[in-house]
Amino acid sequence: MTHPMREQDRVPSWLATAAAWTWRSLLLVLGAAVLVQAATRLSLVTVPLIVAMILATMATPPARWLMRRGLPPAIASFVVVFGGVAAAVAGLLALVPTFVAQTQRLVPTVLEALQDSLDWLETGPLGFEQQQLQALVEQFFAQTEESSGWLAMSALAVLASTIEFLAALVLAVILLFFLVKDGDRIWGWCLARAPELHRDTVQALGVRAWDAAGSYVRGTALVALIDAVFIGIGLAVVRVPLVLPLTVLVFVGGFVPIVGAFVSGLVAVLVAFAHGGPGMALIVLVIVVVVQQVESDLLHPLIMRRAVPLHPMVVLAVLIAGTILVGVVGAFLAVPLAAVASAVTNELRLRHQSDVGGPQPLGGRRGQVEDPSPVVVVVDDDDPDVVDVSADGR
Repeated sequence: MTHPMREQDRVPSWLATAAAWTWRSLLLVLGAAVLVQAATRLSLVTVPLIVAMILATMATPPARWLMRRGLPPAIASFVVVFGGVAAAVAGLLALVPTFVAQTQRLVPTVLEALQDSLDWLETGPLGFEQQQLQALVEQFFAQTEESSGWLAMSALAVLASTIEFLAALVLAVILLFFLVKDGDRIWGWCLARAPELHRDTVQALGVRAWDAAGSYVRGTALVALIDAVFIGIGLAVVRVPLVLPLTVLVFVGGFVPIVGAFVSGLVAVLVAFAHGGPGMALIVLVIVVVVQQVESDLLHPLIMRRAVPLHPMVVLAVLIAGTILVGVVGAFLAVPLAAVASAVTNELRLRHQSDVGGPQPLGGRRGQVEDPSPVVVVVDDDDPDVVDVSADGR
């Protein structure tokens, strides 16, 4: 009598393993795609929330410092958050007159450089005739007039985008205030929803995510500030116009790895070329390259040693994905979110390898923090929800 073959006998073990990994991976990818799609559709809410959470890693320490010196949480949070907003707005307003004045002086130089370029096209090795150049200019203006309706629609789209941006900015500031003021209570409320058996793990993941985001943002801000200061000093020595706006552009570009440094440096070189010709542009190019090389080879590894390291290929991939999904804001948020995701997955991997429920020593691994304290919660007698936690990492 013959017995029917069992399924594990008919299917090779490697094929069964591959199939198991495949359907699980497909479920994970599908779940991630649904989450990303939902977050993108609700970007007016999700983006301000993410921005507020990232900025809270920088605003919370000074607010806690003020609280330890006797200020109530609401007043300390108000001083830090709205004081920071007021300082940023004042700095931008202070730049406007200088930007307008220097731009007005630069416009004739740019026009002259454009005319010199047209003359070079005519007399240079390309040998364009003046009639061809005039025809190209006339064709450009004709297409501009034909597309006036499209330009009007674009203006309306820009106006709508500006309104959405301002609304998201206001929402982000309000959320930041509450995160700084009530961060422990909010985290305790979230922690109370986790099963008690896994609460230590959830707490550890939260600490890892918070530390990774804070280390990345603080380190990036310091690196960007160093770049901006030294490049700004170099531009001032060479007497390039628009020094202050270009310095601010270099600082902002520092928050977009790889691409931001290239774009801000290119703009500085172009301004120098329009103002002083190829010689000044070459000097500015040397200054930008030297400062950015010293920063990337020496300062960046020292300052960012506590942040989660990401391979440049991963950085470029998440930058492109963030830009496609959310636009310019996505380019700023993609890398810190990737750093947080890397820190969380590293913690999960280490806990899985150890096969122990409690926090595990990480032996000073790069990008990690010391073991989080055991979760101790404070419960209100009238409310079963957790209202506070004792972990210092939060």
